[in-house]
Amino acid sequence: MSKATDDLIQSLSAHVPKVAAGAVARRVALGLGLGAIGSVILMLIWFGPRHDIAQAVATPMFWMKLGYAAATGLIAAVLLTRLARPGARPGRLAALTLAPFALVALMAVARMVQAPPEAYRAMLMGHSAMACPWRILVIGLPVLAGAVWAMRGLAPTRLALAGLVAGVAAGGTGAAVYAVACNETSAPFLAIWYTAGIVAVTALGALAGSRLLRWR
Repeated sequence: MSKATDDLIQSLSAHVPKVAAGAVARRVALGLGLGAIGSVILMLIWFGPRHDIAQAVATPMFWMKLGYAAATGLIAAVLLTRLARPGARPGRLAALTLAPFALVALMAVARMVQAPPEAYRAMLMGHSAMACPWRILVIGLPVLAGAVWAMRGLAPTRLALAGLVAGVAAGGTGAAVYAVACNETSAPFLAIWYTAGIVAVTALGALAGSRLLRWR
């Protein structure tokens, strides 16, 4: 490398402002947090909390459903913070994002094995199977918008992957918000239809990442 090139690099780097420690995490948290507030408002206007919420919070399945969605969103948010930096790789966090789904899938299989065949349809379809993924998609949109806003102010280089992870974070958060309004409690239902909703937001996030996170 020539001395002129070295001098140019040093000159350019000398004018790069220092990023405060934690600035990336704060921006991602702000974007996701504001989006989550928007999702909560949307859920309250659209559905409101389930009418038996006081009784529901005393049941393990309510917390399992909420925990599945929230854990998915939280792990993806941590991964998104990593991907907001230039050249960052997902590392082991990528595999960890699958852990909540793996746990719910195992629970679903265990419940199906224990149940009589005539109960399969009710466990799999509930009463809102066709609507559930679309509701999660819509409720997750404010969080996805917040995540995209946050990443546009940072420096991701793996744009489609960053958008995909933003979609997982938004889908998980949207599903957690929707869980307060939804009275489905079957593990097989959650493993299929909640996951389908999260996947729908994830796909939209990947598309948004490749188009909206391009450097200009």
